[in-house]
Order: sequence, then C-alpha cells, then structure tokens
Amino acid sequence: MDRQRLIIVSNRLPFQFTEKKGKITIQPSSGGLVSSIQSYIRHLNQDNEGITPVWIGDPGVTEKKFTDFYGKRSIQQDEFILHPVFLTDIVREKFYNGFCNDTIWPLFHYFPSYAKFTDDTFEHYQIANQLFSNKIAEVYQPGDLIWIHDYHLMLVPSMLRSDIPNAAIGFFLHIPFPSFELFRLLPNKWRTDILNGLLGADLIGFHTNNYVQYFLKSVQQILGYDNNLRLITTPDRSVTVDTFPVSIDYEKFHQTATNLTVFAERNRIKKKLSTTKIIISVDRLDYTKGIIARLEGFEMFLEKYPEHQGKVVYILVVVPSRDIIAKYKEIKDDCEILISRINGKYGSIEWTPILYQYKSLDFEKLTALYLAADVALITPLRDGMNLVAKEFIASRNDRKGVLILSETAGAAAELSEALLVNPTDRKEIAETLSGALSMPPEEQVRRNTSMQKRLKLYDVVKWADDFITQVMQSKEKQETLQIKEVNDRIEEEILSSYSNATKRIIFLDYDGTLSPIARLPQLAVPNEDLKRLLQRLSNDENNTVVLISGRPKGVLEEWFGNLPIVLVAEHGAFYRPMHNGWEQTISANVEWKEKLLPLLELFANRCAGSLVEDKALSLSWHYRNADKELGFLRSRELINSLNELSAHLDFQLIDGNKVIEIKAHGIDKGMAARLLLENGEYDFILAIGDDKTDEDLFGAIPPDGFSIRVGLTQSVAKYNFRKQGNVIGLLNKLIMYENHAV
Repeated sequence: MDRQRLIIVSNRLPFQFTEKKGKITIQPSSGGLVSSIQSYIRHLNQDNEGITPVWIGDPGVTEKKFTDFYGKRSIQQDEFILHPVFLTDIVREKFYNGFCNDTIWPLFHYFPSYAKFTDDTFEHYQIANQLFSNKIAEVYQPGDLIWIHDYHLMLVPSMLRSDIPNAAIGFFLHIPFPSFELFRLLPNKWRTDILNGLLGADLIGFHTNNYVQYFLKSVQQILGYDNNLRLITTPDRSVTVDTFPVSIDYEKFHQTATNLTVFAERNRIKKKLSTTKIIISVDRLDYTKGIIARLEGFEMFLEKYPEHQGKVVYILVVVPSRDIIAKYKEIKDDCEILISRINGKYGSIEWTPILYQYKSLDFEKLTALYLAADVALITPLRDGMNLVAKEFIASRNDRKGVLILSETAGAAAELSEALLVNPTDRKEIAETLSGALSMPPEEQVRRNTSMQKRLKLYDVVKWADDFITQVMQSKEKQETLQIKEVNDRIEEEILSSYSNATKRIIFLDYDGTLSPIARLPQLAVPNEDLKRLLQRLSNDENNTVVLISGRPKGVLEEWFGNLPIVLVAEHGAFYRPMHNGWEQTISANVEWKEKLLPLLELFANRCAGSLVEDKALSLSWHYRNADKELGFLRSRELINSLNELSAHLDFQLIDGNKVIEIKAHGIDKGMAARLLLENGEYDFILAIGDDKTDEDLFGAIPPDGFSIRVGLTQSVAKYNFRKQGNVIGLLNKLIMYENHAV
C-alpha cells in the first residue's frame, strides 16, 4: 500500500543551505514551525502511520548552485523530501523583506505606522506566490494533502485551486490576524486578493478565537460572504475556519530535568546566582516583543520595591534577527542603552541586575535556563502564540516557577493561570514581578499543574493531527454542499416521481424564483402567464401548491389571493390556507421594530436608491437599486450596527441578495414548511428558491424530496438551476408530463 503524502509548504525549507567556495552545507533550521512539524512527523514514523512528508520552500541559494551541487532539483534530507522554490534576488527582496516584513508583519502585529504600502512589493508578492503555487502543482499527486503555512503565502491557496480544483488544501496563519479596522488599511485590491487567496483553502486555521472572528468579519465586510458556525459559503465552495492553538512537544521539554547535561547546566546557573532569585525572558529581536517596555517595568520594580535590590537577577536573552534592518538595529541599540542605564543606576561590584545575552541558545542551555528560573517574564506587545511560555511551563516537572505573560500573546488564551499583564503597563509589570517573587510554592504548583495538564492533552502532535483531520472533514462538508446542476437525468427523475405520486406538495419562492428580481420590489408584479401556470398546477386535485415568500401578506393577497394555493408571507410568519383567512404561525415579540426602523431609515437616507420595507413581523432594507459599491459598503455598516444591537434586542438578521432582512426569532421558511408537511403524508415534495432565506426551507425537506436552488451557488438544496427561467420550464413540464401520462 502506498504511503500517504503530506505536502508542507512554507517560505523557507526546514534546513539552511549555505554556499561557500562552490560547496553547499546544510543545517537544520530553528523556529517554531520547523520544530513543530518535525515533532509531528517523527511521532507518526514511530507509530508507523505511513506518511511521507514532502516540504516545499525557498532554499536561499540559486537554482544553478543547487543543481550544480546536488545534480537534481529535489533531495532527501532526514525524513523529508525537499523541493526547492528558486526565487531571484530581486523577487526575494521585494516579496520577503518588502511586502511580508515591511507591510504584513507590522500591520498584522498592530504597528500600522511601521507598515509601508508599495505597489511594487505587492506585485512581487504575487509573483513569489505564483512560483510557489506552480511548484506545488508540479509536485502534487492525487491523494496528497497540502498544508500551506503563514503570511508569506496567503495568495497560494486560490492560485493552486485553479490548477488542482479537487485538492485537499489547508492553510495555517502563525501570526495574529488583525481586527477589521486594521486590515482595511490595506489597499482595496490587496485586501480583496488576500482574502480570496486564503478562501482557496478548504480549512483556514488560526491560533485563537479572536483571530478567527476578526477574519470572519473582514470576509463579511469586504467580500460580503456570510458564515454559519465558522463555515463560509462562497459562490462556488464552502470553507471552514477554526481555532488550532499551535503547541510544543510536551514530553520533550518535560523530560529535560532527567537529562544529565541539562541538569548540570541548571545547577551551574543556580550555583553562580545562588544568592538571588532568577527572572528570565527569551525573545527574538523584534519591535513586537515589547522588550523596551518590559525593561522599563523591571526598572520600576527595582525602584518601587528596593528590598529586592541585590536579591534578584534578570537574565534577558535576545535572539539575533534582522539587525541589519534600521528599525531592528534601532531597537537593539535602545535596549542595550537602557540595560546599561539600569545596571549603572542600580548595580554594584557584587551585583548586576540584568544579565544580557544577544545570541541563540541551544536546546540544553535554553531548557537549563527554564529549570533555573523562579519567574519567566514574557510580555510581547502582540504575538501570534509564543511557544517560549509553553516551553517554560512544560519544562518544570517540579511544577514550580511563575509565568508572567502578556495578555496580548496568543498563548494567554490557554495559559490563563499565568499572571497576565498589560505589556505596556510598566507599573503593572513591576507590581506583578513583586507578587510573583513572593508567590507561595503551593500556589505555583496549583497553577502550573493546570497549565501542564492542558499542554499535555493538546501537544504539537494533537495540534497537527487535529488540523489535518479537519481538512479532510472540510472536504466531506463540501461534498454535501457541492453544486449539482439539474441535468436531463435529474429532470427525468423529478418528472417520473411527480407522475407516480398521488399526493404532492410544491413549495415555490417568488422573487428570483417564479419572477426575475426587479429593480424595485413593487415592480415585480406577476404577469398573467405566471398566474395561469400556477392555476393549472393547482387544478390537479393531487397537488398542494405553496407560494412561500418574504413579501407582506397584503401583497401576496392582492397578487395571488384568487388562486387555489397556500400563501406563506414574511418568510413563514403568516400563512393562508386555500380560500381561508390568514393565520400567524407563532407568537413573536416585535418590540425591536420600533427601535430599528429609524436606523434603517437613516441608512436609506445615507444611500441613494435604497429603501426600507416595513412588514408586520419583519423589516427589510433593499439596496439593489443603489450604487453597487456604496450599497455594499452601507450594507456592511448596517450589519455591523445590527450585530451590536442583537445582543440586547430579540431579532435575527439575514444578509440576503441585495437586501438585509430583520425578523423575529423562530420565524423562517423551514418552520412554515414543517408546519404544512405535518398536515399530510405527501409522496412527492418539491421546493425551489433562490437565496439564503430559502436555505431553511431546503433543510426542512425530507431526504426523499427534491429541493432546488436557483443559481450556481453552494446550498443545502439537492440540486441547482442555472437561471430563474429554468424554474418556469420545469413547472410547465410537470403539467405536460402529468397530462401525457394520463
């Protein structure tokens, strides 16, 4: 049996390739993504799961040097098959250093003033993403699962979807996704391309629920795609969005205390600093890490709590990163000046408050530092996750040590027993340091026990396995929602079932289904041909024809009141049995109407061409006749305002086809359909509609019934019609087919 292949795609390969004097040396890369994936793959190999990992990324050397040295364009290294994507120096510079690190990185980390918006860099971002997509398509084999990582490659999923429509594609973002107000700072084309690019995936993963919500709002506000339980429905497919907090190899870190080398290094540190308490932090050099504010907080701690002077040492480890870039060099210089000032102000010959190391630490030295520390001070201004916090907790098999963690780090959502602080609040940092150093051992154990249990249950293997499993589940969801256009065979099946049935019920929406969408609601008056069609269909004593619409009951009565059909108004709020009076389906609280009507009228005044429709149990704001861009913009603003009010007022909101519908809770077309279906044992059931309000109707149709949505869009309906005219064609064929059968 062939082993399943997992194609991992990231900006860089998991190994560093260095060219010197015509030779290439290769060394493992550091970083959270590489260590996470390697731990997952090694776990699978130990358990004989039968998976072949293929990694696609930039090797950092030219194609000529790579192929001259290796003699081929792909190599096997350790457990991975490596396929390099070769970028020219200019593409790499403008794609990586330009758009990725000068635009996306600062903007997504809430430093908009640092972000640069240059057309040239975005163009090279597109070029690089296309090169990655081309390489994946070249390497891909049917059955492969593709896992794309991080902000460098946000356009790739959609590009790849064009080449491999049925591929299983997952995308994971390792940095924060910003709030809509920040994301919208990107030029319109960029932000639209990025969202559409990500929606090419089957599953999009984020670290925290906040990032998921920010993404969903951006998709809704910018693209107009709604979501239900984190399932986004686009015009041609569905995409799942969910939370997957990346984790660590828990056992690897938890067992370090039994490593003799690590424990010896830990004892060396403790012995050298035996008269002091140890505070540590480990950060990559970056303006997002909050190092300056943290140092100022530590300085305030020494000033405010002088009893700790001479009795505490802060070991600050900063890992080199991009220090050739002016902004990073500036941060490094500012940190070192501040460290010198604090040490000069508070230190003595016998005691140095801050021990500063600007270098990387190997695994043994890093974990020894974790084991030696009394407090880990981890206060990034913004961080996608922060694995150092998790590593510190996992390493402490004595369950001692206090974690002080920024509330704006992604890890804060999981490590809630840590002492959470605002990373810009120097006073709070100082006070929390004092409290951490005096925390009783039993409280440390209690807090750390809870966090360790959580990290052990959701380690890196669980994280990766959870993500990959959900990619496959997302594909299954798509299969249930995939578009299935009515063809000759399906049409014959419907006609044959209709002919053989003795008790039939047919649910028909009006606007967009029986009648084309009109520029204004009042212009969609039914013509005589449609009325004759409904009359002929309802003349058959075996048929119950139900016209189920969002229209007010007065309009339906005026247009269709003389026909022997059932009328359902306001999406199910009212119904009129044949030749009987109107009945309200359920009692509903509509006190919210009085409060919301002025808001809708305000938006109608702010958007020329839009109008408000006031119905008995619902309100509608139509913007079909408004300027396209302005109408869409105002609709997003209105939805945002209504969502804020929905927590206090009892109504439900539907983002329809150029209309925002507001109605009482518990009322929908599905509820009305179920009410009618309970009154008879039908052996033929057909429902046809054209928009989101009809999805509830389709969901109420039993499995042996037929449901059709007008338009080639995903739906819970069994089938799709390409256009509204197909509906009239089918209804005419039902009548003709029955007459022919007789």
